[in-house]
Amino acid sequence: MRRLIISGIVALGCIGVAEAQEAKTVQCQKNADVRTVTVESTAGGCRVLYSKPAKSPGRELWRYKAHPDMCQSRAQQFVTKLEGMGLTCGPQP
Repeated sequence: MRRLIISGIVALGCIGVAEAQEAKTVQCQKNADVRTVTVESTAGGCRVLYSKPAKSPGRELWRYKAHPDMCQSRAQQFVTKLEGMGLTCGPQP
């Protein structure tokens, strides 16, 4: 019985890790100009990636270790900036 409980706790912990590492991507587009902003969880933190596939490889805009919730906030600010430039943004299809 004890092993069953411990196995269940370990399984739930693994599910939480898988969910925490899921990337959230927003795609912004204006005509043929397509850009992506991705928030990725990392070990103990997060990072925000930005790419313009037609022009160059992606780059890391921000990385946080002490405050992983900051990535989502910074990414949203950046998406708002892109929308101000005339791009239409939404979840990546």
